[in-house]
Amino acid sequence: MSHLKEKLVELIDALAGLERDRESFGLLHFDLNDGNYSIDFDNGDITVYDFENSCYGWYMYELADIWINGTGWVQFEPDAGKRKQFMDDYYAAVLEGYRSETSIDNSMLEKFPLFLKATLMEGIVDSFEVMRNNGEGLECDEELSFRIKCLEDDIPYRGFFHDIYSCEAPFQYEERTI
Repeated sequence: MSHLKEKLVELIDALAGLERDRESFGLLHFDLNDGNYSIDFDNGDITVYDFENSCYGWYMYELADIWINGTGWVQFEPDAGKRKQFMDDYYAAVLEGYRSETSIDNSMLEKFPLFLKATLMEGIVDSFEVMRNNGEGLECDEELSFRIKCLEDDIPYRGFFHDIYSCEAPFQYEERTI
């Protein structure tokens, strides 16, 4: 079995062992990004839309996915410490808002790194599925190579604070043959 497949199986096994109670598992938007909500700055109300990808899953997956979307705000910052500080502040604000609507147990919050890996897995599998559905041969471009490298080498936080990351070519790694 390839190293990637081993890591995917390991991750699936870890996720399969998690609780699926009302406090940790439920309906997710599954595409919550800056283009899918608006803010009324007069009263602070947030309106979320574009629910076509909604599904059931762990709330922590959605929080990890929101974190990933937030990296775009600071992806060109060369200082990893500044990127980390921004993301810590960003995540704290997101978590406060999310918890105002959905209760999330602290024990699940500790699994945040696991769910960041789950977003890697979803992106990798989705890339291969799109290639297959479009009748394309399997190719591993720089973005897919980055995701695979982070998953295979257990690079935390999707490599955003690691030496592998380049603000000149965000989330890209040398193409690989698959």
